[in-house]
Amino acid sequence: MRALLFRVMMPMIRHNEAFRQLHDYYTTRPDNPLRKKQSIVVLCGKLLKVLHAVCTKHQAFDAKRMMQDIFGLETAA
Repeated sequence: MRALLFRVMMPMIRHNEAFRQLHDYYTTRPDNPLRKKQSIVVLCGKLLKVLHAVCTKHQAFDAKRMMQDIFGLETAA
């Protein structure tokens, strides 16, 4: 399961703007920056949480809502 998530996350970072911004944030934040693989593992967990919420709440994926967890009320645009 972990290997599959890792393989899914690589194109997600390349093609999904929200996940790319999160990856950039995790690897370049001034306080405790993560290495690239560490960031990808964190994003795998984030993807699982997003998929669970989409399935249980029957709502479409909203990138702005996902970004609020990290950046507060503002979104990185």
